[in-house]
Amino acid sequence: MIELEQMVIELSEAFGPSGFEGEVRQKIASWVGEYTNVTYDHFGSLIAVHSGTTMSPKVMLAAHMDEVGLMVRGILPGGELRVVTLGSWWPPSLLAQPVVIRSREGDRLGVIGAKPPHYLREEERNRQLKLDDLYIDVGARSAVEVQAMGIAPGDPVVPAVQTRPLSGQSVYMGKAFDDRLGCAVLANVLQTLGSHHPNQVVGVATVQEEVGLRGAKAVSPVIQPDICIVLEGVPADDFPGNSIVQGRMGGGPQIRRFDPTMIANQALVDLLIDTAQQSGIPYQVAVRESGGTDASAIQVHTHGGVPTTVIGIPVRYAHSHQGIADIRDVSHTAALVREFIFRLDLKTVNHLKQNPW
Repeated sequence: MIELEQMVIELSEAFGPSGFEGEVRQKIASWVGEYTNVTYDHFGSLIAVHSGTTMSPKVMLAAHMDEVGLMVRGILPGGELRVVTLGSWWPPSLLAQPVVIRSREGDRLGVIGAKPPHYLREEERNRQLKLDDLYIDVGARSAVEVQAMGIAPGDPVVPAVQTRPLSGQSVYMGKAFDDRLGCAVLANVLQTLGSHHPNQVVGVATVQEEVGLRGAKAVSPVIQPDICIVLEGVPADDFPGNSIVQGRMGGGPQIRRFDPTMIANQALVDLLIDTAQQSGIPYQVAVRESGGTDASAIQVHTHGGVPTTVIGIPVRYAHSHQGIADIRDVSHTAALVREFIFRLDLKTVNHLKQNPW
C-alpha cells in the first residue's frame, strides 16, 4: 500500500491536462485495483466500486484527474508555438515559466515567452498581459526545426514542475494540486476503508472538469448515486488583505455550504460537521462567492437529484505553475471521509434526501 504523501507527489508530477488524463488514471487504477472493482465509462472516467455490508445506499466519492494546461494551436515561422488554454489561467502567471510539450515523439521542454520590455510600446506597458501576447519557445529558429522535433498542433502542454517540500515535512510545492489532492484522498480512502461500511462506495475519478465538468456530466447518470461527496483542491484564501478567511492552509478540510453553481444539501453539511467534531478532526466551513466544481453537475445530472457537497483541501496559488498545500490537510480530509462513510446507512441517507435543510 502506497503512503498518502507519496501518492500526492506522484499524482502532482503526472502529466494530465483536460482530455489527456491517461497517466493519472493508470496510477489510480494501479493503487485501488486490489481493493475495488475498476471499470471505465466511455468518456474516460475511472469507476472503482468498493463493496460494504450492503449494496444500498450508493455513496459516490468524486475527484477530477485533469489539471489546467495548454494545447499547441499552431507554429509560427520563427518556431514559436501559439497555444489555447485547457482550463482557466491568469495569463500573467504564465510568463517565463517552463513547460512540457507532449509530442508524438516524446516530451519536449519549452518556456513561455513574450515581447521583452525593451520593445514594448507605451500602450502595451499600460495594459494587462493577454494570452495572445504569449508563446512557447522550444529553442528553435524555424517552424521546420519545430516540426522535426515532432511537435504539432494538438499537442498538450503542462507546467514543468518538480514537487518539493517547503517548511518542515508537511508543506509541499508542486503543480496540479487542483485536483490531484482530491485524487490522493479518493485512492487512500478506497485502500484503507475495509469491508464493514453500511453502504456501497463508488469512487469516481472524472475527466475534463476544468473545461466544463464534462466527465461528471457523462458519468453521473451511469452511477445513479444516492449521495455524493466531491473531493477538491480548492483555492486557499489566506492571502494578505483578505478579511474573510474560510480556506486557510493547515486549517483542515473545507466543507462547502454554497458556491455560485451549487447550494449544498445543508443536512449533509451539518452531518459532516458533526462527524468532524465527534472525531476531533479540524475543519473549515465555506460560503464561496465564486468558482464551482463537479458537484454542480453531479447534483442535477442524475434522475431526481443527489444530495451533494464539496470537501476541499486548501491550495495556495491554484491554477498556476506552483501551488502550495499542507499534507496534513490531505490526511485530515481522508480521515473525515472514512469516518463519514460509516455513518451513511440507508436510514440516514433517506433522511438526508427527504430533509435537505
